[in-house]
Amino acid sequence: MPFVEKDVAKDYAAAIEMIRLSGQQGVPVTVADGDVILGFDQQKFAKLAEKFAGPKRPPLGILAADAEEYLARHPEKAEKIPEGTKGIYVGKIRPKTVAARAELKPGDVITSFAGKRVRNMAALDQMVETLKPGDQATAKFIRDGENQTVVLQF
Repeated sequence: MPFVEKDVAKDYAAAIEMIRLSGQQGVPVTVADGDVILGFDQQKFAKLAEKFAGPKRPPLGILAADAEEYLARHPEKAEKIPEGTKGIYVGKIRPKTVAARAELKPGDVITSFAGKRVRNMAALDQMVETLKPGDQATAKFIRDGENQTVVLQF
């Protein structure tokens, strides 16, 4: 982010501007897009960083559970899934997300993402976090007992 640093100890005009904007004579004072931050306020800096951050990666958009545990608790959902399948059981798809655009459906079991096996939700979350806007990743999944593949566009 571009910035202008002003030394109020050496620049009288900058010192007057700081007092006018903040009502304070103490430093540091950060002014960005009309927001005045006094001192080092981590929460305000985090909001400022988010405001000026580049494009965000769209969310995958699934509500899911570890397949092995979920299917053990819901054997009626496991009829067409090979026994011992590890992966992510998709429970819901949020609208207008990567998963919705790729036409993943509730009941799908994601077994692979970006060429790596997916054994649990934590592993999938870690893989998705490495992606940037515009990246693609291939996912393999089981639907109605059949192995399928989809390209997810982030």
